[in-house]
Amino acid sequence: MHFRIYKIWAKVSKLSLMRIGFIFLMILVSFGAFGQKQSKKVRQAQKKYEKSEEQKKIDYEKARKKSVSHKYKIQSKETQKRIKESKKEAKRNRNANKDNFINRMFKKNKAKKRK
Repeated sequence: MHFRIYKIWAKVSKLSLMRIGFIFLMILVSFGAFGQKQSKKVRQAQKKYEKSEEQKKIDYEKARKKSVSHKYKIQSKETQKRIKESKKEAKRNRNANKDNFINRMFKKNKAKKRK
């Protein structure tokens, strides 16, 4: 009886070892396929594409800046003065009471006052 169980277990373990080995071999082969280099033409095309994308970004930023300056220049002198003053005030308000991040981290939260 014990001998019979041993024979069955030996067959099962051989099959499972073969399956594990096969799976391991397939994984190794698949990793080898991913490690191949791209051809020179593919790399050149990719480089050309990246360069064109960067140029598009640069052109967009130039056009945006030109548009903003044009919007400012077509305003009357009084309006330009108001725009300039509001920009200064916004910058002053944005930078007012700005603590560095360590102080903000350890600062106790103040309770809000009710009106």
